[in-house]
Amino acid sequence: MKMNRFHKQSGATLMEVLVAMTISLVATAAMIAMMSNSLGTTARIIKMTKLTDDMRVALQMMTRDVRRSSYNANSMFCYANDNCATDGSGISLPADVAIADTNDCFTFLTDRDHDGDSTENAAGGFRRVTDGDIGVIEMWTGDNAPDCTDDAGAAGWVEITNPDNMDIFAFNVDDNLSYTQVILDNGPKKVSQRIRKIRMNLQGRLVIDNTIVREVEDVINVRNDLLL
Repeated sequence: MKMNRFHKQSGATLMEVLVAMTISLVATAAMIAMMSNSLGTTARIIKMTKLTDDMRVALQMMTRDVRRSSYNANSMFCYANDNCATDGSGISLPADVAIADTNDCFTFLTDRDHDGDSTENAAGGFRRVTDGDIGVIEMWTGDNAPDCTDDAGAAGWVEITNPDNMDIFAFNVDDNLSYTQVILDNGPKKVSQRIRKIRMNLQGRLVIDNTIVREVEDVINVRNDLLL
């Protein structure tokens, strides 16, 4: 008996191969697009986190300094003493935190050398100025009273934000939450104290990508209440 050596061929047709390749290419393109989008989102999150961290560092420097404002080494002499600062006790009462009319600069006094005189020491201060078209925060480090109207980069003012990285386009300071409290009312003798709460709001954006915008805010309770 003669055997047939030829068998019927089976397999995918050219059309089926083309369809399979097309589906594979579409799936691969979708995966690449998803990965690219994921990498872009991750890069954006990293930029936002970096901007937020840098802004919080600047805000923390300001809050730490203003929290110590009006410190006086001889303040203990004012306890139960309604003649404080007028009886020769050696204490001079400091002024309140001064906020500029523009609400983007504030100054304060503190007893840095612990001699009981808060008026003769170098004051502290922070402000927003523009360096070209970029907003920066500056800190006062001079030996005399700071002037909020000085030009950007003037002697005594030091940048605490980097204009190469971020643009501080808004800085607002107010003490609207502060209030006055009577602590002694003994006939003709009346002593009040100022409870101070300073609100700071900082808004900035990245220089290399101005679509990355962040905002940080804090309310600071000044530790040293101001006697009136």
